[in-house]
Amino acid sequence: MKKWYKIKVLKRKSHLILSLFLYLLLLVGFPFAALTKEEDSVVYSAKELEHAVVNNKACKILAGHVMFTFQPSGMVLTADKAYQYDDTKQIEAWGNVKIMDKEGETIQADFLSYDLEKKLAVLEKNVVCLSKKAKFYTSKLIYHTETKQGEFFQNGKLVQDQLVLTSCTGAYNGAGHTVTFSKEVVLVDPSYRLHCDQLCYNTKQEIVYLEGPTKIIQEDSELTTEQGGTYSVPKKHLVFNHGTLTTKDVCLVADSLEVFDGKDCAATGHILLQSKAHDAVIVGEQATYIEKEKKAERTGHPLLTKVTGNETMYLRADTFIALEKPQKEKEKEGAKEGAKEQEIHALHNVRLYQESLQGMADGAVYNSGENTIHFHNKPIIWCSGYQITGEEVYLVIEEEEQVKMFVNKNLFMASADPVGNYNQVKGNKMVAHFKEGAVETMSVTGNGESLYFTLGDNNELIGMNHIKCDSMEMRMIENALERMEFKPEPVGIFYPAEKVEEELMQLPGFDWHGEQLPTKANILEDPVKPEVPIERSESEG
Repeated sequence: MKKWYKIKVLKRKSHLILSLFLYLLLLVGFPFAALTKEEDSVVYSAKELEHAVVNNKACKILAGHVMFTFQPSGMVLTADKAYQYDDTKQIEAWGNVKIMDKEGETIQADFLSYDLEKKLAVLEKNVVCLSKKAKFYTSKLIYHTETKQGEFFQNGKLVQDQLVLTSCTGAYNGAGHTVTFSKEVVLVDPSYRLHCDQLCYNTKQEIVYLEGPTKIIQEDSELTTEQGGTYSVPKKHLVFNHGTLTTKDVCLVADSLEVFDGKDCAATGHILLQSKAHDAVIVGEQATYIEKEKKAERTGHPLLTKVTGNETMYLRADTFIALEKPQKEKEKEGAKEGAKEQEIHALHNVRLYQESLQGMADGAVYNSGENTIHFHNKPIIWCSGYQITGEEVYLVIEEEEQVKMFVNKNLFMASADPVGNYNQVKGNKMVAHFKEGAVETMSVTGNGESLYFTLGDNNELIGMNHIKCDSMEMRMIENALERMEFKPEPVGIFYPAEKVEEELMQLPGFDWHGEQLPTKANILEDPVKPEVPIERSESEG
């Protein structure tokens, strides 16, 4: 028994000596080979390894191509130098620090402190999060490796192509491919600058989710909302909830405001478009703008409101189309300058109301350069108690908001007297001059003809005048006929009451449309009631 024991002991000693010999041989033959060890699901390697006591704690000091591999997540941590503390399950790493997950997402920093039990990494100095499409920068990131979520509190910046996003604080979500920016958020693109309270950017889908008050500043316009929206970076498609578009000329407010490719625009819901240059407002339910065609279209019960002199004009139609085009070049201070001109086309079921003038037609055109409104397709105008028709009717708004009305070809005027007779005037053309909102004069030229009924003090019929002339001039006071002049000497006949026969009481072409007279109530009768934007001074923010 004793002999066998000795032999056994000698064999164990032989194995121990052999192992030590092979170990020394490896060290001599490969002096810089990596050391490896698996412990607590972490495999580490480095060119150099030593055991030491740091901060009164036992630790391993790794240097040169340091690499930790974490199982089962597959996350890899590399650095120039690292401490792995034995008791506290803590790793500290310096120089070219990188965390890489198996999906290829990478976080870089100058320094890292990692808690193995909590799976919590604190990365500091020159932190960069790399994805396939974007880079995110911050000075300090607290990052949960298991959920791939982190927080930053010392400013963050995301760069993707020409887009740059910055904020004071926020959160990084590697699993969801999102970065949330909070507090003083700024997005800069070559064509615009965005400011908001909070923003979440999906780097994979390249979609920006906006929350709270948001402002986008472009070269000549500003988009704002109080309720946020979304922005697709590849498509340059912006959607604002309750958005406002403001330029030097117009202000557009809508329940939903969309911008396509940074140019074309669509608005839905309660829409209000205010033209500052022309003191006009359009409300409706839908609007679109096509940049290439310089064309804006508004539908859904649109209503145009314009202040003319001391009066407000209301214009209703099925559709409004606004076309922007350059005016003819004008000489200005010795240089040619092309000024913008706008035409607003009102299509189908056009109705106009102004206190002193009403009208209806199947179409109308407002030209901002000429400051005119043309009515076409059987227009009917009512003013100073007269119903006026003609093949072409248009209004000219002159300096100091003085208005002229022109009727070209086949003029016909009619007005009802208190007992139901219709005074009538025919001619080729007419020009009416308005003063302070009321008709002052009416001039009729070409093949003039009139029927005028004379009434007594008790509105009894005295007779009827039928007059023909080349032209006539009517002067009005408070929208009532004061005087009527005929040029040259008229040809006429007076019919006493007993000889006024029914077939004589209408001129050829007479057609009464009194039941179609637009009123302010039926023009304004509409469910769309958007809030008019309140302009604030810069000091009010």
